[in-house]
Amino acid sequence: MGDPVNPDVAAVRRSAAADKATPPTATAASQSDRADLRPENIQDAVIRLAGNSQDGIQTAGAFLARLAGRSDQDVMTYMTIPSTISGGPSIFQVRIGSGEVLSAGDEADFLVAFYQHSYQDHLDFLKEGGVLLYDSDNVEPNLDDKRFVYVGVPITGLTVEALGGTAKDKGKNIFVLGLISKIFSLDVEKLKKLISEKFAGKDESIVNTALMAFQAGYAYPVGKVLTHQYQFEHIPKTGGRAQITMDGNQALAYGLIAGGVRYGAGYPITPWSSIMEVLRREFPKYGGIFVQAEDELGAVSLSLGFSYAGYLAVTGSAGPGISLKSEAIGWASMAEMPLIICNIQRGGPSTGLPTNVEQSDLHQAIFGSHGD
Repeated sequence: MGDPVNPDVAAVRRSAAADKATPPTATAASQSDRADLRPENIQDAVIRLAGNSQDGIQTAGAFLARLAGRSDQDVMTYMTIPSTISGGPSIFQVRIGSGEVLSAGDEADFLVAFYQHSYQDHLDFLKEGGVLLYDSDNVEPNLDDKRFVYVGVPITGLTVEALGGTAKDKGKNIFVLGLISKIFSLDVEKLKKLISEKFAGKDESIVNTALMAFQAGYAYPVGKVLTHQYQFEHIPKTGGRAQITMDGNQALAYGLIAGGVRYGAGYPITPWSSIMEVLRREFPKYGGIFVQAEDELGAVSLSLGFSYAGYLAVTGSAGPGISLKSEAIGWASMAEMPLIICNIQRGGPSTGLPTNVEQSDLHQAIFGSHGD
């Protein structure tokens, strides 16, 4: 009878045999290439999230942008929003820098692909040597293309596992946020606070679910799939002024308030809705009111009613919504009624680009009505 076998030794032997039988893939770091736990200092990074709008791509990107603003870093973002009610392919690109950031970046250093179409449509925007982080449950990249570093993570499956299947695949965006936080050594406590603030006022279970998804992403062993982790260099600001992070829609909304506008009406439509949300929240603080109307024509008519009573008012919409307002806009133009109209443009009339790009929005801005 031979010597008794130590179960731990046996497990190591089985593991070693399995390693020999399974060659390393392009997505995994080899034993000799194990990740250095000391983060590499960087000053600038362009991160592009590519998926569908209903996955919360914009929400995850906005968290990164707001975190940069609270961390004495410069940030600039770029996003696309599909002009369909049910959502569709969408991206959010955020550029974070320790120094001055003057653009959202042409090429991405880090691309997150949620779906096969996300990978196919945006791989050309990833710079050579950049990192492709993809959902291995939904994406099959061409690993023979050696220009990039491939990191496959079963994002959908791990999100469902972390949340107990109650939210299906909802929460993937927050899982990815946690993953990015680990890779770039971001301030976890600040991000958790941002998540709590975002969902404040909702049921506590929603906040807890989001934090669970974030923690699951942050806890993922990235050292097994990526040989480097990063951290942004801290360069103290010399001006000593507080930094505010906002997008163009928020800047427009607060600009209206600063300009003395206190009344308005609107109807929700992407990407005008975020302006409407700010005005609905802020106008009452200054003695004003913003009304959500029953439709686009009702919204512009209510705004004209405010103006007719002597109060400069605002309304707004996008693409097809502006077309639906055209009857009342035409009357206002002929009657020379003062009115501020925010046209948060999309590609053309109807939903998207049914035919060719045209100049309908420009014609309306010049002549105040439709083309009849």
